[in-house]
Formats: sequence, C-alpha cells, structure tokens
Amino acid sequence: MNEEERYAGYMKGFIPFIIAAAVLSLCGGFTSAVPANIVASWSLDSGTTTWITLAYSLGAAAMAPIMGKLGDVFGRRRTLLLSLTIYGAGQLLIALCPEGGLIPVLLFRFLVGVGAAGIAPVVMAYIMMEFPQDKIGTGFSIYMFVANIMVIFGPTLGGIVLSQSGWRPVMRICVVFCVIALIACLTLVKKDEGPKKTLQGFDFVGSVFVLLFFSMFLSIPTFGQNNGWTAAPTLVCLLIGVISLLILIVVEKKAESPILNGRFMLRKRFIMPVIVLFLSQGLQQSCMTNIILFTIYTTGSRTLSGIATSVMFLGMALGTIVIGPMADKKEPRYVASMALVFVAAGAALQMLFTASTGLPLLCLSLFLIGLGLGGNGTIFMKVVLSGLDPATAGSGSGTYNVFRDMSAPFGVAVFVPLFSAGIATNTARLIADGVEEAAANVQACVLSLHTTAMAQVAAVVVGIVICLMLPKIYEKQ
Repeated sequence: MNEEERYAGYMKGFIPFIIAAAVLSLCGGFTSAVPANIVASWSLDSGTTTWITLAYSLGAAAMAPIMGKLGDVFGRRRTLLLSLTIYGAGQLLIALCPEGGLIPVLLFRFLVGVGAAGIAPVVMAYIMMEFPQDKIGTGFSIYMFVANIMVIFGPTLGGIVLSQSGWRPVMRICVVFCVIALIACLTLVKKDEGPKKTLQGFDFVGSVFVLLFFSMFLSIPTFGQNNGWTAAPTLVCLLIGVISLLILIVVEKKAESPILNGRFMLRKRFIMPVIVLFLSQGLQQSCMTNIILFTIYTTGSRTLSGIATSVMFLGMALGTIVIGPMADKKEPRYVASMALVFVAAGAALQMLFTASTGLPLLCLSLFLIGLGLGGNGTIFMKVVLSGLDPATAGSGSGTYNVFRDMSAPFGVAVFVPLFSAGIATNTARLIADGVEEAAANVQACVLSLHTTAMAQVAAVVVGIVICLMLPKIYEKQ
C-alpha cells in the first residue's frame, strides 16, 4: 500500500472524532457556571464550588492515561462510544440529583470527567495514526481550534439557559448533544481492526495507583489554597501522592503493558514540553483571575474583564490555526519559541497597566498570551506524541493529556497567590505611609500586577530557553 492509499479519506474519517471533541468542549463551556449555580440554589457554602469543580478535574485528568490505554485495548471506536455514553450519562444523572444531594453530584461530576478523559486521547490518537506525517500539526490545529471556539460559545449559551430556566435544563441539553455525537460516531466511525477485544493482561494494579497518584497530585493546589500549604490535608495529599508514586514506579516496571510507559515519558520530547507547560500554561487561568480582580479594584467593572477573557480565547483559537501548523514545515522548537515570545510580550504589557488602563490594552495583553498558548498547545502535541506506534497511541495521548491538564492549576497556584499576597502587602505598606484606604487598594493592585507580570515573563523566558533545546524532529530543513 502506497502512502496515498494509506491516508486516503483521513479527513472524512476525522469528522465524527471532531464532532465528539466539539461536543466535549461545548458542554464544558455550557456547564461552566453550573457548580456555582448548584451551590447557590442549594444554599451551600461558597467553597463547595471548588470541590464540584475538582471532582470533574480528577475524573478528566487522573483517568486520562487509563482511558487512553483502554483505547489501545478496545480500539478507537469502542472507546469513543463508551466515553460518550459515560459522559452523557453523568450529565443526565446530575440533572436528576435530589435537592441538596452534594455527594451524588460529586460522584456524577467525576463520572462526567471519566467520559471526557476517554474522548480527548482517542481524538489525539486518530490524528497521530491516521493523518499524513506532514499534516499532523494541521490535525492538532483543527482539534484545538474547534475546542477553543466551542469554549467561547459555551458559557454564553449556557448563561442564557441558566438565566431563563436554571441549571438542570443545561445538563439535559448536554445529554442531547451527547446523543447527537453518539449517533454520528455509530454511523461514521469504522469498526476497529486487529486483536483488541480482551482485557486479559490489562494493567489493573497500575490503574489503581495511576488514579491514586494523579488524584493526590491534582488535589494539592486546591487543599493548599483553601487550607494552607502546610495544613494537614495538604500534607496528607502530598504524602499519599509520594507513596503511591513510589509503588507505581515498581508496579509499572513489572507490568507487561504498563499504563504509564517509562520509555515514552523518559524522552526529551516528553519531559521538556511538559516543563514548558508548567512554566507557561497557568498564565491563562491566572491572568483571567488576576485581570478580573484588577478591573474590579480599579474600575469596579466586571464587564471589561469578561470581554478581555473572550479575546484571550479568540487569540488561542487563532494561535492554533495560524502558529500551530507551522510546525509541519519548520522545526517545532523554533515555532514554539516564537509562540512563547507572544506570551512573554502579553505578560510584559501588564507591567504598563495603570489604574486608568482601558479595554484596548487589556485585550491586547490577553490576546497575545492566548495567541502564543494556543499555538504551543498544538505544537507540543506534535512533539510529544511523535514516534508513537499504534499499540501505545492511546495511552501515550492520555499520559500527555494528564500532564497538560495538571500544568494549569499549578501555574494558577503560583501566580494567583503571588498577586493576592502582593495586594495585601502593598495595601498595608501604603496605608502605613498615610495613603487613604481606597486609594491604597487601587495602587496596591497595580503594583502587585506589575510584580506578578515580571514573574510571569521570567517563567516564560525560561520556557523559551528550554524550547530552543528541544530535539529536532525533521532530518532535513
């Protein structure tokens, strides 16, 4: 079979997978305000929102390597159908929860996360295995573009439904979206070929410790911010995480087909992009949070930050289709470095913010950050997943997915407290110097944002240096 025959119809075959990815992102944005609305309608403590959000994150991130491995075992079609079913069932069960049923909501949110954990690796594995080698970056760009566009529209549509009829109809609408995606996949996805029908030899023990380790690791930022970094819950998570990691290393060395493939992870192509993600990916969420606080302190408006945040997602969408595909022709290390220059420029602009900074500068800063992060989102997928064989495409995609998902909360855990602590410290100092309290709050916010921006720029510059050290993936340029 020649190359043209090998990849014939790859775009047509991609349609149901991109529909599933679109539904996943649309529902994610559509339900983004649901945790807060559940808490409000049931008169729960405001901190409960964090736990409802974390329940989904644990399922989506911690289960990603396991669900990806199932994709290698059962094949892409079965895993995609199973994941969509779990995802839709979780949404339906949340809609049917009794009033005040927080525990069921947490369990079903975890279930929704498990469904999401199976969809993303399958889509990524299809791109790696079915797209021509010189089109893989384009495939990831399409995937990320659709995901970002759906995230932009989701909160708006969900907000309209929430304001008119409450949060339960939002969940039911998501179920309808899932059914549509299921029908598309049943109709359009080819049946899997090869011996992928049994769980015999599956790494069940490894699965348990993968789930335990990543659950603890993901929980540390939440416990740290809510209880304190030296509080007992945080330290318990850290201790259990370390113990489960040590056991996991031993278990996976003995496993015939491990969930976490050491040879895949112990490569520069994996380690270095993950380090850069941890240095840069948290900028998205932290900037959104910090800009909201900044505009409230300086203008009293929540609208400005909402518009600027939408512009950031627009920048991410454009980055995926403008910068991402460049890695199909040029060495990814150079393209990724260029993308991070945009991120650094966007963060540096925040050092120019004043109490009277208007919407144009806010939007420009977040647009540049979104543009660079969106481009790197596709480039790093290409770098990390290059060279995978079909037998490990799913587990490799799932493994990368969990590390990518972990990078954002840990970035937030650094930059948001840095900003908040700076406000408190600067306010106290300014008041002590005789500045009126209201004016001190505004000045402190501006000064703290400048300090945080400098720290973000420094982190991104280190990321650029690491990007330039990435190994080449093309022999001839």
